[in-house]
Amino acid sequence: MIPTIKEIEEKLFEWAPKKLAEDWDNVGLQVGDPDAQVKRLVISLDISNSVFSFALKEQADLVISHHPLIFNPIRSLNLKEYKARLLAGFLRHDIGVISMHTNLDSALGGVNDRLCELLEIEDAVPLLPNKEDSSQGLGRIGNLKTPLKKEEFLTFISKRLGKNSLAYCGTPKGTIKRVAICSGSGSTLFEEAIRHQIDAYITGEVKHSTALMAKDIGILLVDAGHFHTEHPVVEKIYDYLLKTKEENNWDTQLTIFGEEESPQKIWKND
Repeated sequence: MIPTIKEIEEKLFEWAPKKLAEDWDNVGLQVGDPDAQVKRLVISLDISNSVFSFALKEQADLVISHHPLIFNPIRSLNLKEYKARLLAGFLRHDIGVISMHTNLDSALGGVNDRLCELLEIEDAVPLLPNKEDSSQGLGRIGNLKTPLKKEEFLTFISKRLGKNSLAYCGTPKGTIKRVAICSGSGSTLFEEAIRHQIDAYITGEVKHSTALMAKDIGILLVDAGHFHTEHPVVEKIYDYLLKTKEENNWDTQLTIFGEEESPQKIWKND
């Protein structure tokens, strides 16, 4: 059986329901015919020129991403503009796009739970529970499997996320045990996190004002990178779809875009 874009979207929403998405977000089908059959699909974190080129090379019928192709309403399709050209490319070649964004951030087994697995955070619960389902929500808070000193914890994060450098601030008292995380851009949840007597907070983007607060109150705040705190979910999407494919006898080839990397680079002045 060859599934349609709509059928794949429905299965993804069973894992990460649309109701979990933030009000400002745009999740689900971004472009494409819901009734189109999907013989090959590509999984990625972002939608970019390189992802489009790879999907074209793989003769994919669908790309499933974490970050949406369309965030804000598009008022015109001026092909001299980056987003319009990208969108037009998918349309011209009949490649659909489905994005699972903040709904997958909040979902059980989604982006934040995957980050907890990598960082060995146990007994994790949502930092900001969803109003309709308190068992799911943004961020996570829990306990490190093994309490660590600041330097040990920073080294551990760096190794587990495959990142050679980390931006951090704040010095906690004693070892680090109670930890909160929010994949991607999580500065806005920092004040909520500190209400739970945490020793450390890990996220992917940190505002200057948030960093100053962490320094003054003595909580370790780690900016581990937007890409590095979210990209691990790509494998979880693949695993979920592989299981779904087997359960439903789908005749669909699944491929992860393996060349994806953070668009940000570190300049080291020797």
